[in-house]
Amino acid sequence: MEYRQINEKIQDARLLVIDENGNKLGAMNKMDAVHLARERGYDLVLFVPANKTGNLAIAKIVDYGKFAYEQKMKEKQSRKNQSVIRIKEVKVRPQISDHDLKWRANQSINWLNDNAQIKFKIQAYGRIGFKPELIQETYDKFLALLGDRAKILNPLKKLTPVLYEATIIKNR
Repeated sequence: MEYRQINEKIQDARLLVIDENGNKLGAMNKMDAVHLARERGYDLVLFVPANKTGNLAIAKIVDYGKFAYEQKMKEKQSRKNQSVIRIKEVKVRPQISDHDLKWRANQSINWLNDNAQIKFKIQAYGRIGFKPELIQETYDKFLALLGDRAKILNPLKKLTPVLYEATIIKNR
């Protein structure tokens, strides 16, 4: 939760004040606005500083304890509703042996079953980088080992002269 300036801690001298019902009360002196908020049994909370609006800062009369609690609950609920996407990375070279490629494919299948995404990267250093058919062959072998358990989200593309990348997800 972000820190907000409250009551006397507000640094701006003139404020555009909004009451607890959302009605504009107009521009006021800071001390008058704090006094009005205290009379009504609320707090004066700065919502938008003057440097963001260009002229007057915007403050609202609210029950700060209730407001802070509601903000905290909103943040908690939004964290609860978000889904975390785990991404696992598999790096190979075009000269990888078949056994090593099978081992990486089996590991990738386990990760896909745990609902992770796979970033498949091929690093092609030296002269191998000028042989795209070897790079494509390695990619095709890996996809064949995954079979119908995987779906390509982003096909293989060249990121740098030596790095190719594809994103693979679980086939539903």
